[in-house]
Amino acid sequence: MRGVSHMFGLSKSTVHSCIHKVAATISSRRHSVIRWPDQTRQAHIAEGFAGESCLRGIVGVIDGTHIRIINILNGQPDYINRKSYPSVQLQLVVDDMMLITDAYVGWPGSVHDARVFRNSPLYHDVEDGHKLAEHQYLIGDTAYPLRSWLVTPFKDNGHLSQQQRRFNRMLSGKRQVVERAIGHLKGRFRRLRELMFHDISQICQFIMATCVMHNLCVLSDDDVSSFINFDDQDDMELENIFADATGGHVRRNALVAQC
Repeated sequence: MRGVSHMFGLSKSTVHSCIHKVAATISSRRHSVIRWPDQTRQAHIAEGFAGESCLRGIVGVIDGTHIRIINILNGQPDYINRKSYPSVQLQLVVDDMMLITDAYVGWPGSVHDARVFRNSPLYHDVEDGHKLAEHQYLIGDTAYPLRSWLVTPFKDNGHLSQQQRRFNRMLSGKRQVVERAIGHLKGRFRRLRELMFHDISQICQFIMATCVMHNLCVLSDDDVSSFINFDDQDDMELENIFADATGGHVRRNALVAQC
């Protein structure tokens, strides 16, 4: 902001205001760019994820990431995450092309990924029977509860069968797409490494605007990804804090049997 204000003869406050006006405008268009795929598109996504594997029906990968902020908002310690820095949570679902199909942002950094998930519109929509057909499902890491429509790895207690270990490896390979998408998002828009804003609504608008622009980059088939080398070391895998659903065990065991 200092560089831009000096170059164009503007005050830093004017540049700051312009940034938020542009971010708010881009964020307001998110529903036309970040869209849940229809049934035809979901079938294509499932084919893309399946490849030569036995995991049929995957239509998205879910994961959360922390967006570092410059200080605690309103003096609330809840924004201090498990790595001891202030952040807000961004939950994403991406398809096989790293396109964001759902984004949910704003929860304080100390909140568990599973709790963010349970409070997201996505969770309630899918639980109510919307968005996914019976044979389709999302995949996630161990932070998320096992559902009939959300498949997670087996917890490695040292007694997993060979089939279960193979299933975990296959699932891990499929989940890498969301990790790459988060790396590209933060690599393209490096301000996400630390947001110097103090208002939660402006923070959420700015983050959502970068998600919109990420999708525009993917849809435009930009070549910037070859120049991005950003590994999100701030995030680490958690253990789920909610009970797994019986239907989730049935779904996962059926997938293991197919593999």
